[in-house]
Amino acid sequence: MNREQQKVLELLKEIDIICRKNKITYFLSPYLTLCAVTERPFPLNPEAGVIYMKTGDMERFKNVFEEEPVLRRALESMDSYKYFPGFYLRYTDKDTLFYKMDDYGKFQYPGMAVRILPLQCEYGPRRKYLWNRMREDGWRRIHERKEKWRNQRAFACVCMVRLLMLCGRGWLGKRIFRDLLHQPQEDVQNYVVRFLNKNVYYPAYVFEEQKEVEIEGEHFFIPVDAEKYLMTSYGANYRDKGPENYRQSAIAVCSTLIPCEEFMQQGKDLKRLASRRKRRARRQKFGLSYREYFNQCWNYAKLCGKKYTCARAYRKKLDYIRNLHKNQDYVQLEIVFGRYTDMMNKCLKYDEIFEADPELLDIYIQYLEKTGRVGFMEKVKKYV
Repeated sequence: MNREQQKVLELLKEIDIICRKNKITYFLSPYLTLCAVTERPFPLNPEAGVIYMKTGDMERFKNVFEEEPVLRRALESMDSYKYFPGFYLRYTDKDTLFYKMDDYGKFQYPGMAVRILPLQCEYGPRRKYLWNRMREDGWRRIHERKEKWRNQRAFACVCMVRLLMLCGRGWLGKRIFRDLLHQPQEDVQNYVVRFLNKNVYYPAYVFEEQKEVEIEGEHFFIPVDAEKYLMTSYGANYRDKGPENYRQSAIAVCSTLIPCEEFMQQGKDLKRLASRRKRRARRQKFGLSYREYFNQCWNYAKLCGKKYTCARAYRKKLDYIRNLHKNQDYVQLEIVFGRYTDMMNKCLKYDEIFEADPELLDIYIQYLEKTGRVGFMEKVKKYV
């Protein structure tokens, strides 16, 4: 094992000792569990140190650490730092460095760390639950700076959180995070892990009990039903999951030889470089949006050319198609209308229909009705 792997393993073991001493339940992440079950080597990625905890156990762990802080360790969260990026705890080693240029200002101590992710559930009255989910979703979208709203709900979440931020970003972050930690745990059906724009749902019984496993000579806890845990995370063929292909990013600095505080003091130009990268990224994104628009225009122009060629070919065969329809030869009509249906599907993506000839379109709709393709026929009729 290299120094980075040893440091992540050391941090995991420290968390394990704290949890054992205070009877706090935790579970290794799916990938670490997979390494333990299949006897794979410890992952190379310095960010692979992840464990799951129920929200009540997270609060207990946070209180225990605050009462007896470990030397040269920090427990960061939205409750302690107003620019913290997510809804989790970060157990950080101050004597190491793991710094990404794009993450400037997000962490108070950019050292190597283990992330403690919450096992969330639907909690409290439905209205309160929806209120909390809207605040969480709006906070994530503002932090990740998503500019494309997929629906009205996302837009409403962002507007609501921006309005609440008038009272202070730090106050709002603490309020949302504390509400998350105070989730009641009675009669839970499912747990969900929300991280990196991905939601994974687990049955609650998976986390009822834990068992010990060994990784690199150290003992940790995983769910008793590890097979269900891994199948939910990676599918039925989880044993066939390939090994990680880790390659350190060009904008990341990882070292176990320099304290993160010393690096931040020496790097006086970091803020200036980070702001330059952000401006460059915004300009690039603006240019890519125009490029995507021109590509869409060109694709639509090519579609119009194909429509013209296809319509011309079908108008030449109109007498033949009219004769097939008169004789109710739907088997042959299905063969003839194959290309017509493909073109109709492409046009429906642009909220329009393919109409080679009004009479031909009427025959096509009747053909769909007679062959039982009622759903597709209703889609076509919307634009007639």
